[in-house]
Amino acid sequence: MRELILEQSWDEDARTLSVYMDGGGVLDASLLNLPLRRVVPVDHPRMVTTTRAVAERLSAGGGLLYRYLHEEHPDGLPGDEGAFVLCSFWMVDNLVGQGRLDEAEELYDSLCSRASPLGLLSEQIDPTTGVFMGNAPQAFSHIGTIASGVNLERARSAAR
Repeated sequence: MRELILEQSWDEDARTLSVYMDGGGVLDASLLNLPLRRVVPVDHPRMVTTTRAVAERLSAGGGLLYRYLHEEHPDGLPGDEGAFVLCSFWMVDNLVGQGRLDEAEELYDSLCSRASPLGLLSEQIDPTTGVFMGNAPQAFSHIGTIASGVNLERARSAAR
C-alpha cells in the first residue's frame, strides 16, 4: 500500500502527494494522517514536501489549516467552511516527526490559546474572526490536543 501511494498519488509537477491515485496535485490536509497511521514515514522526502505544500497551500493564517480548497476539490456543500482545528494538530505531529520541534511547539501553543475560557475547542474556526464554527465542543479537536501534546513532550524529552 505504501509503495502504491508513494508512486501513484505523487504529482511530480506539484511536488506533493495528492488525494487521488493519479496524482493531480489536489491537496487535502488528511494527507498529514499518512505518517500518523504508519502508512508513509513522516521523514520520507515525499511526505516532507507534502507537509510543506499543505502548510503553504491550505493555510488559513495564524497556524490554522483548511482541510481542502473548495475551488480545487468541490464537495457539493453550500457555504464556506472554516479552518479545521484537527488538521492543524496533524501538522504539529508532522512537524514533530520531522524534527522541527520549535515550529511544532509554537503552532501547538497557538492552537491551545484559541480554546474557550473553559478549555474547549470547536470543530472549525473562522480564520478571519476566530469565532468557533461547526460542532462545539468537538472531541476530535480535543483528541488532537492531547495526542499532539504527548508527541511534542516525548520528542522534547528525547532531545534533552
